[in-house]
Amino acid sequence: MKGGENKPSIQDRLKQLEDRRRFLSWFVFERFLESLTQEQLETYARDRRWPEPLPEPLPRGASRLDRLDRKSLVQLWKESERMFRHRSPDDLMFFQENGFWPEQRLRPRYYVQDGCFSVEWQLQSEGEGQREKN
Repeated sequence: MKGGENKPSIQDRLKQLEDRRRFLSWFVFERFLESLTQEQLETYARDRRWPEPLPEPLPRGASRLDRLDRKSLVQLWKESERMFRHRSPDDLMFFQENGFWPEQRLRPRYYVQDGCFSVEWQLQSEGEGQREKN
């Protein structure tokens, strides 16, 4: 067996490092959010301002995340990545203001054309969106 056969490629190693960086950033930010009061969270959501001064980091063991094993933490992070990684700041702002994602404004319209079933996606009107949200 040659010495280099089991070594990960540079690309694999870079991906591992990037994943680790994103995981740690997620973990620290989630702990930070847990340190905020309900009022501070509402102020940020409404005014886009973080509290001043920022709260002290939670002591070790004070976060719900501190009580989870690594496998559970990685599952939570992957779920967060799945939901938010591809979202733009505009998407996030839209969700904050409306309670649903921009693509959820679309609704299907079914019809038959030349004997074939077809689907056309249409934007729902403001009234329709409000009814589904509530």
